[in-house]
Amino acid sequence: MYLDTEVSEDRDWRIRVLSASPYSIDELDTIHRDEVRPVCLPNLFDVAGVWEGFNADWLEQAIRNHKRGGENWPASLMARVHRSKAAFKEEPEWMATRQGIIALRAQASEPA
Repeated sequence: MYLDTEVSEDRDWRIRVLSASPYSIDELDTIHRDEVRPVCLPNLFDVAGVWEGFNADWLEQAIRNHKRGGENWPASLMARVHRSKAAFKEEPEWMATRQGIIALRAQASEPA
């Protein structure tokens, strides 16, 4: 998500990876909203935004910097503008991913 390209093609992969994580759906919402989104969202407004995928090492460091309050001003501004839960909940790609996680976890917990 937050790439300058079609991201729905990667949705099944995201669903599998996030479903296997130890985090509840509420915790995943919080991580996405408060850690990933503020760092990655500015990419959508960059004229030459990243479109292949974020470097994992860069992303991890950027999230750490953000959590320490060391994010750059565009990320800080975008985080403030889009921090509301209402705006967060309306993100179609995250909502589709979220629903997929819920469905896959429900399917996995059903008796065989």
